[in-house]
Amino acid sequence: MSISPISPVSDIGGVVSKKISSPSGIDTFKNMLNDLVNNVNEAEATAAEDIMKIASGEADDLHTIIINSQKAELAVLTAVQIRNKVLDAYKEIMNISL
Repeated sequence: MSISPISPVSDIGGVVSKKISSPSGIDTFKNMLNDLVNNVNEAEATAAEDIMKIASGEADDLHTIIINSQKAELAVLTAVQIRNKVLDAYKEIMNISL
């Protein structure tokens, strides 16, 4: 019996390795946040669809479903951490006295 190795996960929904190509200001930051939210939504939708498939008996590859679920969880956790950092930066800017 041949067992194939597990392929490494190189990119978790594009959330972790997102890079800004040109620092052009507010539009770039806004686009980055929009992409982040879209990636989180896509990962959650994929995980929810996989859970429905396994519950209805349409899918039998539990490992893929668990991987997609973990991708969705990691995407949400990353988005929450980015939100926390943005809020901390905003609070720090608001506390600067002129």
